Amino acid sequence: MIATVWSRFRGSLDYYSAMFAVFAVGVLAPVVMIVLAIAGAPNILVAVLGIAFAAVLFVIGVPLVPAEWREVVRTKKIWVRVLWSVPIVLVVAILARLTQFILDAHNTDASLSPDDDFLVKKTHLSGYISGALMAEHDPGNLYNRHRYDSPDADSVLPGVAPQDRDAYLYPPPFLLLPRLLLLFSHDFATLRALWYSLYVAVVLIGMLAIARWIGGRQGAVLAALTPVVWISLPTLATLQIGNIHVLVLYIGVVGAMVLFELRRNLLGGAALAFAIVAKVSPAILVVYLLAQRRWKPALWTGAWCGIYSAATYLVFGWEPWRQFLADGTWKRLASGEFHQWVLEQRSNQLVNYSPFGLPYKANIMGWDIGDPTGPARLITNVYTLLLVVLVAVTALRLRRRVDAGATGARLRAEQVVVWLAVLTLASFRAPFGPWVYITVGALWMLAAYAGLMRATARNIAAVTVVWLILALYTENVYFTLVAQFLMYLACFALALRAANGTEPAETPSGAGQSEPEPIGAA
Repeated sequence: MIATVWSRFRGSLDYYSAMFAVFAVGVLAPVVMIVLAIAGAPNILVAVLGIAFAAVLFVIGVPLVPAEWREVVRTKKIWVRVLWSVPIVLVVAILARLTQFILDAHNTDASLSPDDDFLVKKTHLSGYISGALMAEHDPGNLYNRHRYDSPDADSVLPGVAPQDRDAYLYPPPFLLLPRLLLLFSHDFATLRALWYSLYVAVVLIGMLAIARWIGGRQGAVLAALTPVVWISLPTLATLQIGNIHVLVLYIGVVGAMVLFELRRNLLGGAALAFAIVAKVSPAILVVYLLAQRRWKPALWTGAWCGIYSAATYLVFGWEPWRQFLADGTWKRLASGEFHQWVLEQRSNQLVNYSPFGLPYKANIMGWDIGDPTGPARLITNVYTLLLVVLVAVTALRLRRRVDAGATGARLRAEQVVVWLAVLTLASFRAPFGPWVYITVGALWMLAAYAGLMRATARNIAAVTVVWLILALYTENVYFTLVAQFLMYLACFALALRAANGTEPAETPSGAGQSEPEPIGAA
């Protein structure tokens, strides 16, 4: 067996398969080392087993790289191939360094930006874990944000120093996930390292699996651009602070839609339902399913929502539900009332890319808006209506194309573009939609759309400029407004374009079999 594995490795090894494997190994090897460290293994054993794991995974992984993935890079110019290699090396180096901060929060020099107080002290997991413990021991204060930073909070909640503790701001069923994590440990440092390991592994495997599901040249381009998505500031920052958004809403929901396409309705419903009960906004894809008259996926999603809700009651009782529903917490979250304390700070007003935040930015620019709450709610309602129309239109157009015989990698890539665009736009429906983790969906969407475009200089330049504006951030109100509107425009426009079909010259059947040269990894 070893001889067979080695023979396959030697037969598949070239620069391109090696670099894909380096990317995967470079991300997963530190994860294994973190798990060994929190399990109590000596440092020398952690190092030896980590190196051994990396070597074995590299030998096994090289033959698993699809031929299309290698060829889509091999056929590009030398400068494109060099540029493609750079983010892979950078991601591996950055995550290797970040591992030290994950294992020791006092080691701030290993943070992505040691001078950034937000990145050093922010940990969303503290809110998740604290919420689960609060629901068990002091359920009446689950949604009382002042309880989480009160002097006696440590009597109920785990100490998270030197980082700050978050408050719990999610629907009750999301409590099931942190409660599951608490089965492994009640030590926050251990849970933080475990959460990071789970997060990184699932996001990487999920992104590459979706690229493989797309297949063909479109899937190969998405796979080749995955390291570029990872090297962006939103992705790296999200990995460090551990916000659930990318894991549950992007990987989980797109994975659910893929499962629906594969007729795995039970599993797809479980994934989509959990995202809905955790973040609410993914419910927009139920509209998508209903518009396409896909009753089984919609019913399974509804059934799993009921199962998660019942499980929450069995584990935590009625009090979390009473506060969320009867006490009107959900209304305060949806209307923006619950986030007023967040939006009082200028830095939060700038980083908020939600349409709800536009009147706040108008005040920063010197316009006399007065109380921004009323205009913010009106703008959000108009935005929501446009989003629902977009979902219905794209769902119907894709359904008509499938009924007409459209199939293949191009169609699958177009579906992924639509799903990611819709999920990104729906995420900004919340009153506070931070740039950092929500933008990952738009960057991933651009990577998926790149494989549907011709590799002209204008197309490459346009995608590169938009990508850079979205992937970077500066506390300048005009920059954030430009980036915000670019993100809306890109998501709306590319979703409609993908739903209509990106084939330059559609065949009469609409199947769209010819595939123009896609953008490479530039």
